[in-house]
Amino acid sequence: MESATKPPLAAALPFDSAKAFVEALVQDSGGLITFVDHEERVRFATQRFADWLGIPLPEILGRTVADLYGEEVYATISAWIKRALAGEEVQYERAARHADGSANWVSVNVRPSRDAAGRVVGVFSSTLEVNELKRTHDALGHALEEIATHMENTPLAVVEFSRDRTIKRWSPQAEAIFGWTFAEVRERNPIEFGLVHPDSMQMVRDLAEEMVARRTMRNRGLIRGMTREGRAIWCEWYNSAFFEADGALVSILSLIADVTSRVEAEEQLRQAAVNDALTGLPNRNSLAARLEHAIMRVNRSGDRLALLFIDLDRFKKVNDTLGHAAGDEVLRQAAARIRAVVREVDTVARLGGDEFVVLLETDVRRDTPGVIGERIRAAFGSPFDWKGTDVNCGASVGVSLYPDHARDPASLLQSADEAMYRVKQSVGP
Repeated sequence: MESATKPPLAAALPFDSAKAFVEALVQDSGGLITFVDHEERVRFATQRFADWLGIPLPEILGRTVADLYGEEVYATISAWIKRALAGEEVQYERAARHADGSANWVSVNVRPSRDAAGRVVGVFSSTLEVNELKRTHDALGHALEEIATHMENTPLAVVEFSRDRTIKRWSPQAEAIFGWTFAEVRERNPIEFGLVHPDSMQMVRDLAEEMVARRTMRNRGLIRGMTREGRAIWCEWYNSAFFEADGALVSILSLIADVTSRVEAEEQLRQAAVNDALTGLPNRNSLAARLEHAIMRVNRSGDRLALLFIDLDRFKKVNDTLGHAAGDEVLRQAAARIRAVVREVDTVARLGGDEFVVLLETDVRRDTPGVIGERIRAAFGSPFDWKGTDVNCGASVGVSLYPDHARDPASLLQSADEAMYRVKQSVGP
């Protein structure tokens, strides 16, 4: 019956004996391999290890590690050797110097060797030069540090979302803009803790879904957000998505700029383009657009429009005697009085100076302009107040009807102006 015992290693290799194999290992192996006994003496080493140190191999064997490397190097590696001799497998990296004087980084694996009874009798040490790996690692670390520094210092907020759309990165600028700390938002969904204003909720969902579905790799949106204190702000979001090779979403990175001042300035410009700065009423341009639209509508419906042209009586005297600040205040109060006595559906506009217009485009019967005109004149029956001083200004009102008196916006406005002038002439100064 054949023995089930495995043949010795040397019998399975192309060597005459185990001794020949060990000799070949010592001479031909490219590895830096040693065996150190429990007294920390080197009992085995490859020729490559001896060449690396620049010491003949026979002079290495039997020497202690401390004697071989010197006190300075030994102080850095002794703890690892002792841990391995205590039975622990150890892996470490260190800077080392080659026999030719060049500095190198090496990776060292130290593993305990045990006898048949399980006692540690020494350690095998295998050393690998990792200069290129170290340089690559350092370059990568430097690049990551550089990117992190840029992200920390950019005036834009940097927010990164994981695949489940919870927050995994929150830069200091994000905290400065929104008020929450990273600890407060980490691994939370921004909608859940109130980062997004209700007005922009659907837009945020649409932007995220667009990237999750891979319809785009990047997008942007003007989103209304909320700060930790509950203040509404406007932010421009620039988003990009990163996917695995299999198409699975890994993360979404967002760069965010607080553009509240810009949006508010644009809104002010928009308002200035259509509204009178002094009274807040629609201006001449806005009235022209509304009047043109109203005429197009009544042309289809067969209804009637009315335009009331209002000019303040004795207004020039106010400016001449009390100054333009008083005149401006009278105009503001006059606008409020007109707005208060017309119907909610009527348009009140200021053309400029002391001239106002009321556009009646809903339920305009033949007596409607006269009724509203009389309300306006009555509203000017009591004096205005300027710093405790009574200021008396009446109002002359002229009326023009469409299509009765004119057939286009400019002619309708001119007709109402002429009617107002006739009224003013009949009243006198």
